[in-house]
Amino acid sequence: MKLPVPERYRPKYKWRETRPGENHQDFTGFDGEQSFGRIQLDTLTSSRLGMWKWNATHVPWVREHIMPHSGWEETSREACRKVEEHYEKLLELHGRPKGL
Repeated sequence: MKLPVPERYRPKYKWRETRPGENHQDFTGFDGEQSFGRIQLDTLTSSRLGMWKWNATHVPWVREHIMPHSGWEETSREACRKVEEHYEKLLELHGRPKGL
C-alpha cells in the first residue's frame, strides 16, 4: 500500500529576495508593504549546514511578543510556514485583520 505524499506548503504571503541580485538564499516575507519575517539558508554553521533559519522581524504595531520567534527547518517551504504561522498568531493576538 502506498502512503500519500504530503503536499508541499504553499506560502500565503509574498516572499522577495532580501538583497536582490546577490544570489543569496535569503528571503523576506511581506503582507502588503509590511515585512514580517525572514528565511535564510545556513551555509556557515556546521551543525545547521543546509537548514533554513527562520525568524520574525520587527513589526511596528506588535506590543506583545510570542515565543518562539525563530528556529530551523529542513526546507524553505517549512521555514515559510513557521514565519507565516507566527505572523498570523500576532495578527490574531493584536486584533488585526489578515492582510491576504
